[in-house]
Amino acid sequence: MIHIIPHHIKKGSYVPWYSLFNFKDEFIIHKFDNKEQIERAILPESNLPYLDELIKQITHINPNRNDVVICDVQYFPTEEPGELQETLKELSNKFKIKIVSVDDDNRQMYEDTEFYTIFSNKFRLFTNSINNNFNYYRYRVSHENYIESLNTILPTFSSNQREKKLNMIIGVDKLERFEVFKYVHNIELDKDAYLAYSGFASNYDDSELSNDLLHWKNENIPTILDTSIEESGIGNVNPQIPPIPYCMNSYVSCILETQLMTSPEIHLSEKSWNPFISYNIPLILGGDGVNKYLKQLGFWLADDLFDTSNVSGKTNIINQYKSNLDILKNISKNELHDYYINNLKYIEHNFHIIARDQRFIYDLQNYKHHTYKEDI
Repeated sequence: MIHIIPHHIKKGSYVPWYSLFNFKDEFIIHKFDNKEQIERAILPESNLPYLDELIKQITHINPNRNDVVICDVQYFPTEEPGELQETLKELSNKFKIKIVSVDDDNRQMYEDTEFYTIFSNKFRLFTNSINNNFNYYRYRVSHENYIESLNTILPTFSSNQREKKLNMIIGVDKLERFEVFKYVHNIELDKDAYLAYSGFASNYDDSELSNDLLHWKNENIPTILDTSIEESGIGNVNPQIPPIPYCMNSYVSCILETQLMTSPEIHLSEKSWNPFISYNIPLILGGDGVNKYLKQLGFWLADDLFDTSNVSGKTNIINQYKSNLDILKNISKNELHDYYINNLKYIEHNFHIIARDQRFIYDLQNYKHHTYKEDI
């Protein structure tokens, strides 16, 4: 039996993760009176993580030996390396069950053991990881309220001439993002682009930049497009839906992923799916395994326009991306429009892959299990 604790903590109007599962085994969705308080993280006299509350919930459920309990990863302490794994195993042994935690972001890495499974948007490019890992951002798209509207609106305007060649929307300030953003300006591609760079929560120190680069950064970041400087500066943006007005008036979505990882590890946030949702040509900076993974899922990545081959090493990955930006610089807007129209069937194909009603198939036989024997 699978026991589902249906709390999606601190995600507001996001599609709840548990609604995206297609359970192949018998399951129960349990109800708790304090669901709203837990999901809003306002449980009285308690702060995240809500481990004690989770233990109360599992005790109340009273699962049978070797049952499975699945819940949000934010119930668990995760600050120290290995802390989550240790806690999951302790709970597994305490209740004689298997624990499944769902990370709807990139806090953890996908992992399956006899005692626990961790689902995450960060995983390794192995067959079992590709097939058996629940990538929240991939599956939630087709269940968002806006998807049917986009399916009506976007095809209607797909043949229109567009004002800009590309859009590039950046939130958190990271060195590789800054390097790419600066390069767009270096080659004067910024004149043909919708650009935004909030620059909040920088992950590097300005002392790492030369005086000239620091001066340029202070002059050009933040660059504000569709959100006020006050809201953008604190990261108060909407990641649920791409900036559709700008996507509809440009041809290419330039995506700079949250983490630039080296194969076999990849991470796909909501950003990587945005070009497919918005009828844009994708150009994704996300590590040397991202393009391979997306192609395995059936997505078209404009291989005859861009270099989407696998390259290794952070420097090589960034240089490949810059070379693709050079292509966008050198192609005329009319040529890019013709390319877009000639490949519209593939762009529509991308949309329908991500927009079709899909749920993650969770079949217990595909995962490891420890068999807890009856006490003698």
